[in-house]
Order: sequence, then C-alpha cells, then structure tokens
Amino acid sequence: MDYAELLQRLTINDPRVEDGRALAPSVLAPRTLALVRLAALVAVGGSEPTYGAEVDAAVGAGASADEVVDVLSAVVPLVGLPNVVAAAPKVALALGLEPVEGLWDDAAPGARPAGTRAAPTDAREPFGR
Repeated sequence: MDYAELLQRLTINDPRVEDGRALAPSVLAPRTLALVRLAALVAVGGSEPTYGAEVDAAVGAGASADEVVDVLSAVVPLVGLPNVVAAAPKVALALGLEPVEGLWDDAAPGARPAGTRAAPTDAREPFGR
C-alpha cells in the first residue's frame, strides 16, 4: 500500500488500521524507526520498562548513546521540557547510568559520575542494566 492510501485509511479511521494490520512501517530504516518510537514514548510519558525496550531496540538497530540522548533534546520544543525531564532518568537507566539527584552537578565536562557504567562504544551491543 502506498503512502496516499495509508494516509487515507488513517484519515477515515478505516477498520483495517484499527488493529495495526495496515500500519507496519515499511519505508523507515530500523534505526530511524527506533528513534522515532523513542521520541513518541517521550511524548506520551511511557513507563521505565518501555524505555529499556525502546532504547535497546534503537541501539540494536545501530543508534549510538549520543543519538538516543539527542532525541530528548530534539523533542523539547514539541513535547515540553517537563516531559523530557521526566523521561531523562528512564533513558539514563536504559543506557546503564544511575541518575541520582545532584550526582552530576559537580562532574567535570565529559566525566562520568562515580558509580555509573560507561555506555558501550559498539552501538550494536545492548546496554546493560
């Protein structure tokens, strides 16, 4: 189905899109799709386990930790800073960091806070928890 037909079905709330049968993304690359899904998760205020799954999917599809975090910056103008602030600790945990209030305040630029793990350099490996 081409984009115009899918858009028309969505516009009229066609029953064939209700259960997702006609909604499987077919054009977006897996990495892009995973980052888009992460952005949507920030917008709707997803749960911590969902962030873990989506971050793992993004990294598994080739996204770097920098790209995952950049999604947060990119969506601030659209979803608002409070939504991004609420999502940040969930993303940090999904990346293997321990977000603790005040822990990063005095850290030198580029330094990793004590008690945190470095994100893997190979983005194909899932992050540990």
